[in-house]
Amino acid sequence: MGTESQAIKQGPLQSLKWIRGSLIFLALLVVARFFLEVVGVSPSTTRYLSSSAAVFLIAIYLGTVAPLRGVTRTVNLILPAVILAAWMEVWVVLATLVSAVLRLERSHFADKEDYGNWSHLGQHIWGHMEELVVFGVAALVLMSVTFLLRRWPVTVGPGAILAALVVLRYWAEAMDIAPTTAAAWSSTVAVLVCGFYLGGVGPRVGLNSAAQLFIPSIVIGWVWRFWAFLAAVLSASFPFYRTHFFDPSGGRTFVRLAQLLGASILEGFVAGLVVWGTAIWISRATRRAVAT
Repeated sequence: MGTESQAIKQGPLQSLKWIRGSLIFLALLVVARFFLEVVGVSPSTTRYLSSSAAVFLIAIYLGTVAPLRGVTRTVNLILPAVILAAWMEVWVVLATLVSAVLRLERSHFADKEDYGNWSHLGQHIWGHMEELVVFGVAALVLMSVTFLLRRWPVTVGPGAILAALVVLRYWAEAMDIAPTTAAAWSSTVAVLVCGFYLGGVGPRVGLNSAAQLFIPSIVIGWVWRFWAFLAAVLSASFPFYRTHFFDPSGGRTFVRLAQLLGASILEGFVAGLVVWGTAIWISRATRRAVAT
């Protein structure tokens, strides 16, 4: 950690060394999907190698490990978030160009309308550039929230897992995977499990009383609903992806999102109370077990 912390303090470019592995993984993911499609693997199979979902999951990971890499301020996450989103789009655009120029019909990256039609291809690529803003902002939000959880270290793991589950369910539903299958990534069940985790781990990090477990419990409840609200915002922004988080066809999008935000705050608090009660129960039960 010492070497990486020193690198971060040396300058903005050197500070990016801690995201190098994530960038390599993302590039390999795009290349792997492109290669598999070219050799004949169906896009319905290769879609599981989604670079879009990977960006969000990587952002969660980076926000979680950022404090361990010497990052001390949220503002230091802006450049990594932008680079992460831009890096993905660069590789997607490169795959699109190669597919269009070589007329690789097996690849999903380029449309048939792109073949020999530079105007259409340019519009296609410009669409990816516009997505850069959305992915950059979403990555920054994911990184920032998980990074802020460091104030309550015991909530970092649960917060990251809940975020990953919401991302996976959103992605599964967006890919038209059967609802019964997508529901397997239920964050609702996971938030209940967080109470058991908090009750078991809390006393081992100094959270011995019910009062000390209260704030972490509420934080877990609120961060869970925040992830779900963020998924709803993405569903509203990309209406062609149908998810259970939000149905944009109902109209009055901004009003309904505002109402959803208010409901999420209340639901998060209630969920936090459930986590708190479970944590107290597990904490006392394990304490008695150790005593006997």
